[in-house]
Amino acid sequence: MTSPKRAIEESPEAFYQRFRTHALEVYLFPEPWGSPLVEVLCGDQVVYAFDRGAPPAPTGRVRALLHGAVRKAKPLEGAPFLRREGPTYRLGGRAEALGDGFYLLEAPVPVLVHGEAPLPEEAEVLLWPPLMLFRE
Repeated sequence: MTSPKRAIEESPEAFYQRFRTHALEVYLFPEPWGSPLVEVLCGDQVVYAFDRGAPPAPTGRVRALLHGAVRKAKPLEGAPFLRREGPTYRLGGRAEALGDGFYLLEAPVPVLVHGEAPLPEEAEVLLWPPLMLFRE
């Protein structure tokens, strides 16, 4: 398997501005010293994401986008879900097409995903690591 072949963002700031209407309010826990990973509380779900914002990451409530690149996709069988599998995430839910290969995947936590191939209306995806966080 190979990773995505082309850049899908111009800059973290431009990416956030492009998709800001899909941002959600999350809670960021204090960033571990020197780590680019942040703990993100979304509702009652905690995820670990690579912070694409300017350092240092704030602590507390912020508007943010969670984003991942699709490694594998298939039709969803069952209820929406989100789970971590080692360094990556597998999630499933309704996929809303946003254009240019981008989808808002309505899992228990909405995640903006990008896939090289079209996603089914109800999709299960395995993401390339890492899950990324874009913030105001």
